[in-house]
Amino acid sequence: MKKILYILLGLILLVVIGIGALVTFVNPNQFKPLLTEQVKKMTGRDLVINGDINWRFFPTLGLSVGETEFRNPKGFAEPNLVQFKQADLSVSVLPLLSQHLDIGEMRLDGAHVFVQTLANGHTNLDGLMAKKAEAETTTTENTITNHDQKALWKVSVAGIKLVNASADIRNDQTKMVAQLNHVNFTLDSFQPQTWTKATFNVQGNVNALTFSAQGSTDINLAADYKNVNLKALSATMSMTDGNIDIKNAALGLDQFTLGQWSNVTFSVDGKVPNLNFDTHGAAKVKLSTDHNVITVQGLKVTNDLVGKTLPRPTINLVVDADATYDISQKLTLVSQLTLNADGTMVSGSGSYLAADIPDIRFALSSDAINIDDWLPAKTVATNSNNNASAAAAMNTVVAKENNDTSAQEPDLSALKNINLAGMIAIKQLTVDNADVANVKVVTSVKQGVATINRFEANLYGGKVTGSAFVNVNSALPSYRLKNTISNVNILPLLTAVANNKLLAGKANITTDLSGHGLSEANIRHNIAGSIKVNIADGAVYGINIPDLLRNAKAKLKDQTNTASDTTKKTDFSALTTTLKLNNGFAATDNFQLASPLVVITGKGRTSLVNEGIDLMVNSEIVASGKGLDKIKGIAVPIHVSGTWQQPKYNLNIKDLFKNNAELESKAKKEINRGLEKLFGDKAKDDNIKNAADKLLKGLFN
Repeated sequence: MKKILYILLGLILLVVIGIGALVTFVNPNQFKPLLTEQVKKMTGRDLVINGDINWRFFPTLGLSVGETEFRNPKGFAEPNLVQFKQADLSVSVLPLLSQHLDIGEMRLDGAHVFVQTLANGHTNLDGLMAKKAEAETTTTENTITNHDQKALWKVSVAGIKLVNASADIRNDQTKMVAQLNHVNFTLDSFQPQTWTKATFNVQGNVNALTFSAQGSTDINLAADYKNVNLKALSATMSMTDGNIDIKNAALGLDQFTLGQWSNVTFSVDGKVPNLNFDTHGAAKVKLSTDHNVITVQGLKVTNDLVGKTLPRPTINLVVDADATYDISQKLTLVSQLTLNADGTMVSGSGSYLAADIPDIRFALSSDAINIDDWLPAKTVATNSNNNASAAAAMNTVVAKENNDTSAQEPDLSALKNINLAGMIAIKQLTVDNADVANVKVVTSVKQGVATINRFEANLYGGKVTGSAFVNVNSALPSYRLKNTISNVNILPLLTAVANNKLLAGKANITTDLSGHGLSEANIRHNIAGSIKVNIADGAVYGINIPDLLRNAKAKLKDQTNTASDTTKKTDFSALTTTLKLNNGFAATDNFQLASPLVVITGKGRTSLVNEGIDLMVNSEIVASGKGLDKIKGIAVPIHVSGTWQQPKYNLNIKDLFKNNAELESKAKKEINRGLEKLFGDKAKDDNIKNAADKLLKGLFN
């Protein structure tokens, strides 16, 4: 037992003597030239140790290094890339005898890092890795050619602890300034091929955005320090800038190894103006062994959205996709993309090329989309005897708001900063109550010009094809629209879109329109072009022209109106016209409607601004029967007035007689005969004759 005690005391004495010898004969400041020289070789930068390197005896043997600075090249806003106030290092004693500086734990207090990107794109990090590679090559060559020289000191670090560190990051190109404060980082050990625990927490701001973050992970460094493996990564963050408020953002990673799949989970809970969101998701992620390609599989992101800016009070949006990102090419490829917004499904693929002007390509499809479900509900004003005044006041306010809104141009400036090309296919589309099938759209955006290169769809038994473009490179955007409607049943279309049941038939319409300004007011005022209309086998509802003619005949005979046909409808075999749009009006001079009983021609115009109608229609009976024999061949003028929603039809008696000499002659004879019966021989008196002439002029002129 005594022998063991003697041995222990001997060992302790030996250690004490060794430490005393170490402190006496080994000056730690001899490492300063070694450290500065190695840093210079590795980085090409200067390392300045302003104070002495001192021995530290408590709580363990080690070194204490005073204020130290790692310099920046000239031309940057701060002189140092890295600096710290105090560094404490625990040192193993025995390895020093073999010129091995084995640092157990390195503690840095008050460390500060400054990173700057200049306006020309250069940063104070440029060249560091190149110098390191050059230094490693030189060191290897020197080791081979100078193997007989005295061995150099070896340096290793077991662990790192940053306490109350900080960092400033500036980008003069983007005007971004980031400041990191209260940065604390702990790495339990710093040995290759050994798992070690790392934890961190940080506070800071990026411009007006403030944030805090914390997390931990297990780290395993490769033998050459070039790769790292991770596991059990967990991090949380919160941030706000007055408009954006992220209450909690979380990231989880089960493991990370180059070339292997990692399971990632994430969640974000926060709000922006008028929108609250709760987002969470998961995916499998892999980084290629050459550090160049990131692959994502099974990405699923669920978004619960609540806010006034949404088309609905709440929306559940689920995104599923697979994707790859090529870091060197800055190219993202998205495949198996599926969007599900409250049951509305869209699927497809696409790509995104990051550049000064991003380039986007896509192909999307859907079985069914109802646009009306995503638009604000239309309100219908109602009046009653009790609330007529209130309703009128409300209508005035609504009208004013609508007028203000209709004059506001949409902001399409984003079209100048994107290149885009793609295709959209929808099997069933509902828009403004109209049902459209088999929609295909090929579109592109380039240099501020948005183009629909091809549009086609099936519409109520017929087909629609067309093209269009919008150019936003001028003060008011310009546009042009060309389309063709073929064999479309127009009655169900008008009923669905405008609740208008005035016209039926098979429509063939060719449109060529252009203009400046995309607000409702500018479209109505500035649109120009033509619309060619050909409607076959149809009917005009709300007017029965043969019935009007019979009533005109009855008036000539001083009879009461007949009502032989109470249906207010005029059938026709063809309706053709060309509408010319210009200066806020749509006008025609070749309106023609042909039917088995009557031929109708007309001309006139309608205001696109106030929707007023001023159209003169001439009707001529071309068939016998149904009480119209005696007026066959007589042209009867009908004036159409009112508005689009409430048109009015009136028989023009003056033009009726003026345009039909036989009717005018018969009417004059009947009037003269009536005067003779009324006044007898006095009917030939000059005063009476003058009065009769004025009456006739008022009637026929």
